Amino acid sequence: SDLDRIRGSVGGTVDFGGSSGAGARASAKALHDQSLARSKTWGNTLEGSRRKKAEDRKKKLEVEEFDRQKVDAEEAKIQLDQRKATIERANKLLYDESDRIKSFHSKMMMCDVLAEREAQVGLKGELKKLEQIREDRFLEMEKQNYRRMLEREMKEKETKEDLSKMASKAQKHQLAEYKEKRYREIEDQMLEGELLRRKAIEDLEGERNAEHGRRTQAVNAMQETQKANEYLKQIKAEDALRQQREEEKIQEYSVRKEKMLHLRKAKEEEVFQEKQAQRNLMIDAQSKRLSEMQNDEEERVEKQVAEKEASDEAKRLAKGEAQRRWGDDIQKSRAAQIQRKAANRQRERAEDAETAVFLGEWCKVLDKQEQEEIEAKGLAARKLSQEHKKQVEIARQRHESGKRQEEHVSIHARKAIEADTVEFHQYAEVAIKNYASEGKNVIPLIKELREFRKRVLQEVVPPAAAAAAESAPPTPMRALSAT
Repeated sequence: SDLDRIRGSVGGTVDFGGSSGAGARASAKALHDQSLARSKTWGNTLEGSRRKKAEDRKKKLEVEEFDRQKVDAEEAKIQLDQRKATIERANKLLYDESDRIKSFHSKMMMCDVLAEREAQVGLKGELKKLEQIREDRFLEMEKQNYRRMLEREMKEKETKEDLSKMASKAQKHQLAEYKEKRYREIEDQMLEGELLRRKAIEDLEGERNAEHGRRTQAVNAMQETQKANEYLKQIKAEDALRQQREEEKIQEYSVRKEKMLHLRKAKEEEVFQEKQAQRNLMIDAQSKRLSEMQNDEEERVEKQVAEKEASDEAKRLAKGEAQRRWGDDIQKSRAAQIQRKAANRQRERAEDAETAVFLGEWCKVLDKQEQEEIEAKGLAARKLSQEHKKQVEIARQRHESGKRQEEHVSIHARKAIEADTVEFHQYAEVAIKNYASEGKNVIPLIKELREFRKRVLQEVVPPAAAAAAESAPPTPMRALSAT
């Protein structure tokens, strides 16, 4: 039967009456220990499967823990790189969008505007000079034409008087001579007109290089005009009327010329105002665009920070949920083992009374195995606790390392700000020297740099050190500011 087979497997027939004595019990005990030692090496038994599952679970947990540590290290490295990139980008934005750079550039633009204004004023003065020169030249041409006209009229009058005196002597001869003379006069007049035209062209070309000569000619022309005016007082009423008409024409032309000059000045003023309005609109649009770019960058950084915090919170919740499921699985497995053991005990109690001693021995063996299993689980729990302590220590070291790195980055950023301040002073000095060499007004730049230096001394240096710095020997920049 099954009972006999079990008894044979553990060392033969069990004597419940105690006839075989201590030797039989020692032999049975030795065989039992040998059977236990042999069964521990089996992998197809319940105990072997439990042991194998425990080892596999332990290895799986170690692999998972190693993978988690690796992932945590990679995440820490990524976070450190992202933090450094964010700090560098923030430093660049702070440098480009800082008030000192904006203020200094605005003062540079102000210097350029002042220089442009001075150039425009100078150009306007030159244009006025050219306009005056043009008016003087036109007046001189009008005076020359008027003088030639008077000379021609005087010659005609003399010719008429000569002809009238000689008419009584030889009318035919005089008439022929008069015609011939008239033809010569016409030719002379044509030649004189061509010469006058050439002379006017030469005068226009020589006007640019002979201002003194033109003034002398103007004085002579005025003197000749006065002489001509004295002579014209003796001319007949017809000549006076014609002179009056010519003067009216000249006056009308002068009024029309003055009106055109007034309209031209008004048009120039209108064009200048339009250009100033367009320049102001461009400056306002650029300022608005820069402020919008800064606001967009701040919103994007805040959004990235919020996304990173939400991602970390989701990972933490997922990790907690996985640990909770793992604990539930362990509790379920332990409850199932306890239920199986209770069922086995109930079945063993229902066995025949003859197997009571054997079952008692077997229960002891099971109790010992259970004790070993409990000890193994306790050992695994202690190892797991040690692993947890190691993780906590690693996390603490990682936090301290991150804190040290942040302090290092902060010190580096402070040094970078100081170096940036020095670089800004050098840039400002070079810009002021260049503007001064170009002849521009550098007073706004010097004032802005002096105000920035005072603010830096108030923010960084104590009052006593600031006073000492003010009383120190003048540097090249301070000497340039003083000038």
